Amino acid sequence: MDWKKLWKNKRAAVTAGTIVALAVGFLLVAILTPIAMTQLVSANTTGWDTSVKTIFATVLPILFIIGIAIKYIPRGK
Repeated sequence: MDWKKLWKNKRAAVTAGTIVALAVGFLLVAILTPIAMTQLVSANTTGWDTSVKTIFATVLPILFIIGIAIKYIPRGK
């Protein structure tokens, strides 16, 4: 699917395929994000340094959310 074509469309015409692709993408993100966050936070970090635990349990989920936002929020001109 050509996402750049969707954002450059001046007439705001959206195809059914684009709507379905976005809906499926949002649904997957909505289902998989809580599962991934739970797995990251509940991981066994016994024997890890405190700084590595902080990065793994705090910074990694934040970067995950920022990545999703960059993927799905359109950029202005």
